[in-house]
Amino acid sequence: MSNDAKNKRLGIGYKLFRTYVRLYHDYIYYRKTYTIGAENVPAEGALLVVSDHQNSLNDALGLVLAIKNRKKQKIHAIARADAFDYPVFGSIFRWIGLLPAFRMEHQGVDSLSHNTYTFGEAGEMLLHDGTVIIYPEAGHQDKHWLGKFSYGYLILLFQAAEKSNFKKELFILPSCNHYSHYFGRKEDILIKFGKPLSLSPYYELYKTKPRTACRRVNELVRQEIKNMMLHITDVDNYAAIDYLRNTYGKKYARQHGYNPAELPGKLLADRQFTSWLNDLKAAGNPAVQPVYEDAGKLAETIARLRINDENFDKRPSFWKTAPAGLGFLLLAPVFLFAWLSNALVIVPTKLINRRIEDHMLHGTIDLILGVLVTFPLTCILAFVLTWIFTKSLILAVGYLVCLPFLSIFVAYYEKAWKRWTSAIRFSRLFRKGKLDEPAALRQQLHGKLDELGVMDYKL
Repeated sequence: MSNDAKNKRLGIGYKLFRTYVRLYHDYIYYRKTYTIGAENVPAEGALLVVSDHQNSLNDALGLVLAIKNRKKQKIHAIARADAFDYPVFGSIFRWIGLLPAFRMEHQGVDSLSHNTYTFGEAGEMLLHDGTVIIYPEAGHQDKHWLGKFSYGYLILLFQAAEKSNFKKELFILPSCNHYSHYFGRKEDILIKFGKPLSLSPYYELYKTKPRTACRRVNELVRQEIKNMMLHITDVDNYAAIDYLRNTYGKKYARQHGYNPAELPGKLLADRQFTSWLNDLKAAGNPAVQPVYEDAGKLAETIARLRINDENFDKRPSFWKTAPAGLGFLLLAPVFLFAWLSNALVIVPTKLINRRIEDHMLHGTIDLILGVLVTFPLTCILAFVLTWIFTKSLILAVGYLVCLPFLSIFVAYYEKAWKRWTSAIRFSRLFRKGKLDEPAALRQQLHGKLDELGVMDYKL
């Protein structure tokens, strides 16, 4: 079958699988999924989606599911080759549209020659009006910044154009991924699309000066992505800035009309807030570094004490925490039943992630293992065993229908439990006077930020 047929004729099995993955991704794994700029995705034509890389395969899956108007095509994404090491998973990944990219730091320099085939295959798909997703950073990190782009994606595009004698119009669609938190279930994910960029205006330049053409297009694409995402440039003070945007930054968001509980508004507020800090430092303001030092100390103290910064503003009391404690007690049997029902999803993920040093892969293991193996297996076993032991098809079907909701309940119960125990810990430390110093430091820090005029700044 030709690449054109592969891109335009999707089997019923693939469509059903995509629907199942979307339900698991959007409703069981994540709390909310946001797509911004979906109108910028061309419905037809050759399209290379270029994105920042924040969270391993979660990025690719989020992007694939966010593109909804190219329904007749199988959307392909170029992913790190070691994800294909296990034959069963490799076959599944290829079937759902992933293509392996080999990297020197992971597979060695000898493996790089295999990328010729991958890029050639991707180029053919584009020539037949396919959709390919690629990450020019060629790696991910647990911090919000945009790394350097390799020119591989542009070489892929220009070589594809050359095969068509520069008659085929190819488009680049800049995109960014953003997360409320990289790790754990029931967090939020945001996919944002910029304006598509046609490559054809650069064909003539490429014919005579290929490196210049690649450099110019790369600068445009990278700048577009940087303008959409949270890009914290001051790496030396990253931890302090990250703490500030998630604490004082919420006050900034509300002051400027953004809801910090909604990820799109939080992203815009964070971009403005961190830009203000960057401008102050670039202007040589001597007050900025002391702010970072205080923020770093406070962040370390809060992490060490395992408390929530928000409790300083809304100090928990017995009358606030006691009802929640009673609620946890009453719901404990339900939680135990729900946890046991999903033990096959929860336990293997935790055991595997303990052996993986790259913690940025933990979310991928949780999501991919759940959607491909452990959750389907849990559903099958739950249905079959319930039917065998109760001899009731109605009970078996009922239990099967309840499983997704039980999984969601476990995630929310655990998150609420962590918040509650943190509030109890905060209240106990506060009564003992052990929070006097961090409370004073926090008040001093907020005072310094107010004096610097952050609330008057808008990007």
